[in-house]
Amino acid sequence: MAFKKMDKTVFPPRQWALVGYPGSGKSTFASQMIGPMLVVDADHRFAEVARLATDEIFQLSEEPADNVNAERIAALLKENMSGSGIKTVVIDSLTSILSPLIVEAILDNDAGRNKNRVAAFKDKALAMRLLQDTVTGWGVDTLWIYHLRSSLDGQAREVESTTISVVELARLRRSLNLQLRVVQEQERRGIHVDWARRGRSGITLWDESGCWRGMAEKIEASVYGGLTIEEMNALEKQAPTSFNGPEEAIAWGVEQGRFRDAVHAKNTYDKVKNEKKPKTAADMWRFWIEAVEGRKQTIDEAPESEMDILRY
Repeated sequence: MAFKKMDKTVFPPRQWALVGYPGSGKSTFASQMIGPMLVVDADHRFAEVARLATDEIFQLSEEPADNVNAERIAALLKENMSGSGIKTVVIDSLTSILSPLIVEAILDNDAGRNKNRVAAFKDKALAMRLLQDTVTGWGVDTLWIYHLRSSLDGQAREVESTTISVVELARLRRSLNLQLRVVQEQERRGIHVDWARRGRSGITLWDESGCWRGMAEKIEASVYGGLTIEEMNALEKQAPTSFNGPEEAIAWGVEQGRFRDAVHAKNTYDKVKNEKKPKTAADMWRFWIEAVEGRKQTIDEAPESEMDILRY
């Protein structure tokens, strides 16, 4: 078979992650991705928005349980992806795949059924790694969806967090080009670009169609439009001055190559926070950037130890 000439694409591939509160329109956004599309329907609700898609949508399996089991997802992709013509894989959502594993580990630990409380999270950690390596290995566009949640801190103040831990998000980011967030302002909703590997970030684009029609293309044009390859390279190497949260800060630290792995970076981040006691987020970002850049000796890439894999 003759080799196929490589396409010179205008924009980087759509290796995206999208976070938002339940019911904020994440699945509707996913329906506007390039088709034919394969949906890992772990939330079991994608059928509600499938009619909005402009191209064909395929389901991973008619068996609901297959969509929340990492091993089954990997096996079904291996069996069926080759020659399928699929252009985008949507994981909707990571929350529904990983949360049951986390809850089970916590319950077993609380009940004293585990001698090793860290190893109890082995299934969750390995599921995430298996999903990431399997899905991204096909070289198609990918949209990873996960949820935001609100809770109260020790002073009864409302705190926003993600359903995926900072370590998992740091690991996932090696496979991403963009991290997106659904935002709401009164009656309108939009997409905020939290992070772009080779483009502009901090941009908010508002949905004018009511169903995200054309939003993916607007994102690409706003993030990458007019940039040369040299400018994209410069943006990728540019040191940040702030972050959208701990997960982004830790992910950036990992990408600098000065930590053994995401767990090492997370532990160092916590140490900096405890020692410096920042009064504001801006203070924390400054302390963290100084700490990362102050690690003069770059640590060689090394596989995570078994215990590191199981943590968080």
